[in-house]
Amino acid sequence: MKHRILAAAIAVTVVAGSAACSSNSSDSGAGGSSVPDASALKNAKGVTEITVWHGLGAANGVAFDKLISEFNAANKGKIHVNATFQGVYADLLAKYTAGLRDNSTPTVMVAGDIATGFMTAVKKSIPATDMAKANPSDLKISDLSAAGRNYYTVNGKLQAVPMNMSTPMLWVNRDLLAKAGIPKSTDLSTLDAVIAAAKTVKEKTGQKGFTMPDDDWYIEQLTATAGQDFCTPDNGRKGSAASGITINTGAAKTAITKVADLYRSGVAVDGAPDGSAALSGFQAGKVAFLLNSSGALGALKTGTKFDYAALPFPTSGPKTSSGPVIGGSALWLSSTATDAQKAAGWKLETFLASAAAQEEFSHATGYLPVNTKTDASSTQQAFLKANPNYQTMVAQLKNVPIVSAPAGCVTGAMTAIRTGNINQIQAAFAGQKTIGAALDQAVTDAKSSIKKYQDQLGR
Repeated sequence: MKHRILAAAIAVTVVAGSAACSSNSSDSGAGGSSVPDASALKNAKGVTEITVWHGLGAANGVAFDKLISEFNAANKGKIHVNATFQGVYADLLAKYTAGLRDNSTPTVMVAGDIATGFMTAVKKSIPATDMAKANPSDLKISDLSAAGRNYYTVNGKLQAVPMNMSTPMLWVNRDLLAKAGIPKSTDLSTLDAVIAAAKTVKEKTGQKGFTMPDDDWYIEQLTATAGQDFCTPDNGRKGSAASGITINTGAAKTAITKVADLYRSGVAVDGAPDGSAALSGFQAGKVAFLLNSSGALGALKTGTKFDYAALPFPTSGPKTSSGPVIGGSALWLSSTATDAQKAAGWKLETFLASAAAQEEFSHATGYLPVNTKTDASSTQQAFLKANPNYQTMVAQLKNVPIVSAPAGCVTGAMTAIRTGNINQIQAAFAGQKTIGAALDQAVTDAKSSIKKYQDQLGR
């Protein structure tokens, strides 16, 4: 948590100066803000070297490095990519913001999802929409997941190319539900249905009915699946910067309050800030329902001895305006690289987001493919048939309505907002505060964090 707070502080401190010089001061001799086509690379002499910074560790990093090696082999003598793991996303963002001072940022930055507000604000990246228009023979934006495009589109332009996506799921202990007399056919698509079933499990079996990580991502999900924008106005996506959050009002407050009541009444169990207690408790068969990322599948495949399943994240709002927000990361192309490097970077992004590369990366990591053309692959179809939980995740992404609420909030203050929110939510869940007081304080703290960020941004 300290690393996340530090990264947020560094980003806020650097952003004002970097945004002020983004138009020209660091562009001299480096390609500037131009949007090159393929001729920039074709006319380049020798091998065009480009750099990539990423925060993909462990198995994810191995899979990413393999793709980079494949790209280098296919482009030998023309393009060479130097990819470097820079630590977790918070550490990666801290290094990037420090690099803005001396123009030492990479050609391609693989930034975590909530870095979108900051990466857009500093104006050091070329929107993917512009590169795609200038290079029509490369990546087709329309091939990308609609949910992914929705998340990374700000002010009408796709700012970055999604690299990997996750989605929150409802993980269900089928055996515990059966013990409580809840039929497998029970509709669990709504939050009210899940809450009722969780209470039944506690009453009939004595086991806990519900848990989730103590992470604000799930508060944001409860808001989006209630059909409400997390930030106002318009989740900060339509020209006006986000000025505050909305969780103390409307459908979002109702949904969060219902979940809080599960904890306060003993039906739910604390999931720990890093989610470890939530996952271990569920895997041990002691909890009926777990709200967790699709990424939990890898851990659950190892040592889980009961019948479990991934179901769509429960909604509490209208189907046409409610749905979960994606997680993951995206590829940001530097606007201060040379034109040849920009063109080479776009070639790399085209490759990484291709159907074949996405299928390979997805099977190796558990992330969901960002390219819809992956669906046409016979090996992908066989994989989905053999992995019904994964198929449910893919189907959920396809069914998310492309509207404001599931797009999520865009602001460079997001890390600070999350920290403040979860402190209040934990107090409410533990019965130390009323849920109303906790949500009101979270909203006040978020407004302060956004104002501080915007003041230092110079807005």
